[in-house]
Amino acid sequence: MLSSSFDISEFIRKVEGHPDQNIILLADKEATAAERYLYKHRQCRNPEQNSEECANARKYISLLKDFVLYIRHGVSTRLVRELEVTLPDSFERHC
Repeated sequence: MLSSSFDISEFIRKVEGHPDQNIILLADKEATAAERYLYKHRQCRNPEQNSEECANARKYISLLKDFVLYIRHGVSTRLVRELEVTLPDSFERHC
């Protein structure tokens, strides 16, 4: 995984400057890896018995998926709007 701590800002810093297609591919792989993490850790399967790390992983997955929507289509979800403050200018949409 590009972000070892489920930190979207770290992921964005690492993919900045890559072509959009590569960013989408990396974000998809990153979300899949985070979902596998949740699946492997039994305590994360039950949202009611949530550790902070499990909650961070779930939010990270949602942010990555919303970020892909933003890169592909310019769709600005609530999570992406909260994130836009930290998005570099290179992610400005041309839609």
